[in-house]
Amino acid sequence: MAAVVIASVIPLAGAVRVLAPVPLALIGARTRPRAMVATTVATSSVAFAMAGTGAAMSVFGSAVLGGIIGEIKRRGRGAPTMLLAAVVTAPLVAGVSVLLLLILKPLRELVLAAMDNTLKGMARWIGKVPGMDGTAEFLRGLGDNIVAYWWAWILVSGAVGTFITIVVAWWILGAVIERLADVPSEDTIDSGDADTDVGIAPLPMSLEGVEFAYHRGGRKILRGVDMTVEPGEFVAVVGVNGSGKSTLAKLLAGRHPTGGAIHRPGTAGLGRAGGTAMVLQRPETQMLGSRVADDVVWGLPPEADVDVDALLAEVGLAGLGERETSDLSGGQQQRLAIAAALARDPALLIADEVTSMVDPQGREEIMALLTELPRRRRMALVLITHRASEAAAADRIIHLVDGRVAAEPPSWVPAGDVEAQAESVGTGPAAHDGRRPLLRLDGVGHTYLTGSPWEVRALTEVSLQINRGDGLLIVGGNGSGKTTLAWIMAGLIAPTEGECRVVDIVGDGAPVTDRVGDVGLAFQHARLQIQKQNVGDEIMAAGGEKVGTSEVARVLESVGLPREMAASRTDSLSGGQMRRVVLAGLLARRPEILVLDEPLAGLDPGARDEVIGVLAGLRAGGMTIVIISHDFSSLGRVCDRRVHLDHGVLDAIDEVPRILGEETVE
Repeated sequence: MAAVVIASVIPLAGAVRVLAPVPLALIGARTRPRAMVATTVATSSVAFAMAGTGAAMSVFGSAVLGGIIGEIKRRGRGAPTMLLAAVVTAPLVAGVSVLLLLILKPLRELVLAAMDNTLKGMARWIGKVPGMDGTAEFLRGLGDNIVAYWWAWILVSGAVGTFITIVVAWWILGAVIERLADVPSEDTIDSGDADTDVGIAPLPMSLEGVEFAYHRGGRKILRGVDMTVEPGEFVAVVGVNGSGKSTLAKLLAGRHPTGGAIHRPGTAGLGRAGGTAMVLQRPETQMLGSRVADDVVWGLPPEADVDVDALLAEVGLAGLGERETSDLSGGQQQRLAIAAALARDPALLIADEVTSMVDPQGREEIMALLTELPRRRRMALVLITHRASEAAAADRIIHLVDGRVAAEPPSWVPAGDVEAQAESVGTGPAAHDGRRPLLRLDGVGHTYLTGSPWEVRALTEVSLQINRGDGLLIVGGNGSGKTTLAWIMAGLIAPTEGECRVVDIVGDGAPVTDRVGDVGLAFQHARLQIQKQNVGDEIMAAGGEKVGTSEVARVLESVGLPREMAASRTDSLSGGQMRRVVLAGLLARRPEILVLDEPLAGLDPGARDEVIGVLAGLRAGGMTIVIISHDFSSLGRVCDRRVHLDHGVLDAIDEVPRILGEETVE
C-alpha cells in the first residue's frame, strides 16, 4: 500500500508500483484466501482515506495481482504457470482499467491531466537545454496524443505494465519465500475450536501419555506427559529452558498433541468468554489497544458487559484507563495483559514466564496478584516458571525434565558445576585499576518524539566514564532508561543532549555514532538479533567479511559452546545458547566494549550460571563489559562497579556485592 500511495502523490515515483504486489503475494502464498480478502479490503480502504479513489483502485489491482501470484506459489506451480497467468491477466486488467476510466469521468480527467502536465513540464525543462528542442516538441506532442487516444494508451501500457509487474513480483517473491522457508506459517497456539460444535469447557482436564513434535518426524518436545488440571487449583510447571514448558502451555490452551490424548468436557475456548486465557512473557506482543481501557476489551463482542474500571483496580492499574498503553512500564504492561485475560472471565488462566522481563518489585506485585486469583475468582491457574520461589505458592508443582514429568524436583544447578566454574574464572571480577578511558558520556540526555504531544524523556544529564577492563553494572527498574542508555553507548541512537564518545589513545576520539561496531551490543531479546538459519552463518554475518570458519570455531569455544554447533539450526537453540551465539557474533567483530542488555532475562538458574561463567571468563581475559539489568544475581563475579538509574537520572555509583543466590536484589 505504501508503494502505491507514494506513487500516487509523487508522479516520478511511479516505478515503485511494481513492488506493491509483493507483500500481498506473500500473504496469499502463506495464508488462507479469506485472509487475502480481508487484507485487500483493509488496504484499499486505508489507501482511499489517504490518497483518494485512484490510490484505492491501484491497491485493489495490486492485491488482485498479488493474490494470483501467491495462489500459484501456494499450489506449488512454477514459472510456466505464472507466465500463462500473466498473459491472460494483463489484457484483462488493462481492459478493466479502461472501462473504469470511461465510467468515472472525473477520475479520467484527473489522470490524463496529471500525465499531460508531467510530460509538458518535462518538455519545458528539456527545451532549455541547447539542441534539445526536438525532444521537447516530441514530448508535448506525446502528451496531446495520449489525451486524444487515451483508451489505446491505457490498454497497451496497462497490459505491458501488468505483465512486467507480475514477472518482477514473482521473481522477488521467490527470494522472499526462500528466505522465509523455515519460518512456520501455522499458528503455534491455534486450537482449531472454530471447526467444532462442542461447547466451551476447558476443565477438568487430563493429559494421558501426551507427546508433541513441531514437525513430522522431528524431535519430540514432550514425551509421555501425564497430568491433570482441576477447577480452582493453582498448578506450577517448573523446568529449565528447553524442557518443554511453553509447548505444554500451548497444549493446555488447546493445541492438539501429536501423540497421546487430552481429555476435556468441551473445547479449550482460547480467548473466549468462560474458556482459556493466556498471558505471555512479553506483554507488548499482546497489547492491541492504544488506550489502556481499549486494550482490556479488545476482541470481545460488543454485547460483552465488562466493568473495566473494576478490573483495572483489581490488577493495580486504577485510574489509568485513559493512559496510552505505550506509556506503561513493563510491570504495568503485564498487569494490563492480566486484566485483558480476566475480562474474558476464563475458567483457566495460563501464565507463561510472566515475571521474567520485569524488575524485582514488579515481580513480587504480579505474583501476589496471580496467587490470589484461584481463590478469589474460582479459576484454575497454571503458572509456567523457572523460579522455585514463584512455584512454592502453588497447590501442585509439576517438574519437566527433557519433555517428561519428573517424579522428583531436578537440581537446578549442581553444586559441583558452580564450584568448577568459580575455580575456572576466579572468585570474583578483575579489580578496576583505573586504566585509560574507552567510553565517555558527558551530560547525556535523550527525549523521544521531541516537540510532539507524545514527548517522553528517557535520560537526563548522565555523565559516566568507562575504562579499559571495567566491569560495570547499570541497574534500575522498568522504564528507568536502561535500554536507551545501552543503545546510546553502542552508537545506534544519538543522544538529544550531551555526547557519548569513544576515546582514542591519542586525542578525544569520536562520537560513538561515527564508530558503530567499536561497542558491541547484545539485545535484551536474543532471538530478535539472530538473523540466519544456522549458527555458523549467524556468527560470520555478525562478525563481518573477514570472519571465516576458523574464527567461528574460536569464538564458539570462547563462549563455552562446541565448535560442532556451527552447523546447528538457530531455531533449535535454547535461550541460554541463543545468548551465547549472539555473544560469539559480537566477539567475532572484536569490539572494544561489550554492552549486554538484560543478559539474564528469561533464563533458568542453570542457563543463567552458564552465561555468567562465560562473561566472568571474558572479563578475566581483559574484556570491558557493561551489563544493563534489573536482575544482578551472581553478577558480582563479572562486575565490580554498579550504577543506579532512577527515571533516567544517574542516582548513585557503588560496588557490586557478590550475590550467588537465585533471587534478585534491588
